[in-house]
Amino acid sequence: MISYPEDVLFRDYQLKSVAAFVHGDPTIACPNLIIQGNSSSGKTYVLQKFFEANPSLINAWLEPIELVSWKPLLQAVVRSVQNKLKILFCDLAHKECDPLEVEEPFLLVKALWNIFSQYDSLPTDINFFLVLDGFDRLQDLDAALFNKFIKFHELINTKSKIHLKLIYMIQDIAFVERYSSHCLPMIVFPSYSIEQIIEILIFTRVEQLVMSNTLRERIIKQGVEECTDEQFVSVAANYIKLIVQAFHSYTGNNINALNDFIDFKWHSYVQKITKENIFDPLALYRSSINLFLTTDDSFVEDEDNRDNYNEPSQTYELSAISKYLLIAAYICSYLGPRYDSNVFSRRSYLKSGRSSYGRRKKMETNPRYLQPSLFHLERLFAIFQAIFPVERTTESGSLASLREEALIRANVEVFQNLAELHVLKMVSTTVTKNIDFLSHKTKWKVNVPWEIVLEVAKSVNFDISQYFSGL
Repeated sequence: MISYPEDVLFRDYQLKSVAAFVHGDPTIACPNLIIQGNSSSGKTYVLQKFFEANPSLINAWLEPIELVSWKPLLQAVVRSVQNKLKILFCDLAHKECDPLEVEEPFLLVKALWNIFSQYDSLPTDINFFLVLDGFDRLQDLDAALFNKFIKFHELINTKSKIHLKLIYMIQDIAFVERYSSHCLPMIVFPSYSIEQIIEILIFTRVEQLVMSNTLRERIIKQGVEECTDEQFVSVAANYIKLIVQAFHSYTGNNINALNDFIDFKWHSYVQKITKENIFDPLALYRSSINLFLTTDDSFVEDEDNRDNYNEPSQTYELSAISKYLLIAAYICSYLGPRYDSNVFSRRSYLKSGRSSYGRRKKMETNPRYLQPSLFHLERLFAIFQAIFPVERTTESGSLASLREEALIRANVEVFQNLAELHVLKMVSTTVTKNIDFLSHKTKWKVNVPWEIVLEVAKSVNFDISQYFSGL
């Protein structure tokens, strides 16, 4: 009998669909199941809760995104299946299979065949559900790998007592559409709305906030009398709503990030509670409005920012090269290349006057209000070279010996910092898979708003606003 978890909101249809395909009877459960949904749509959480509510269903989890390529994935499949069965049926004699010997898909089939054959003495047939969480995020993923996985149930011994069932969690719908001809069953998890996010956080966090010592101590200190549990819940629920409304555009549906904001700002919010505003949500919001205007992150180390803790700032820990690369990327995306030679060149013999830049009209629309334009690496490095102060390289001693002029060179250190910005999603390319970062055909664009770039520029004393003046 399938049980449904009670602490899962807004996913009743998905739970019923999972129960229809994930079953203890091998004749009912399908060999391959796709669970598709965007990031933070509850795929992993719902399936974990489903298996917790049904402990009789044997399952194991793999995250291919942590395995880098397909070969470690094949070895992890063998290791996970073998270890799980060894724990469940420890009284049965079994022979160890070395996962490191599995270097090809046909060797994986052979290894699983040998492992399952050791459990032919089981009284009944059982299903083994292997969850591949984020299969489409696997690096070095080719089109043939998924085809090989969905055919495993046909290659493994059909008379075995253990039946392997694969569940693929996939974000990219385009990946699924490539294999639509296979007619694999798929359960779609739509993205949560902001109202649903609020309800989920209230359901999961209100009790913890109400029972926190911070709130209780503040109530006693302010001398608030006859405060009921419902009023405590109202204070916590209103705080959660304010957090989501203020930072949802910053975090999206990432519940983990919103939980971090809730924990990070709860103490400061409680300190604004007084006897007069505890029962007046609007007055309490007005007294604590500064908490919801900034994320209170910092570009500098915590030790350097302790004295200015109360000053609002929004920043990340980046190296000096990364900061100037991000500034150069923003300039590339929001200023046309027509005037680069006039604005950034340090050559004195270039033409001056109107002949150097033509008749320039004032733009009717500030380019910062438009979508970022695409640019090539050559232009990015040229602008980066023009704005980066050589004194920084001299102080660090890492690049000073390479310069023939007072300019920084685009060497390995610069490329490493550019890769860091790409991993942080601050810059992106027009392609998402098999990216050749050094190709002259690859186009880039900046991925951060003006406010963040302005904070980055201020942290290195760079006046980026001068490039957007008079627009």
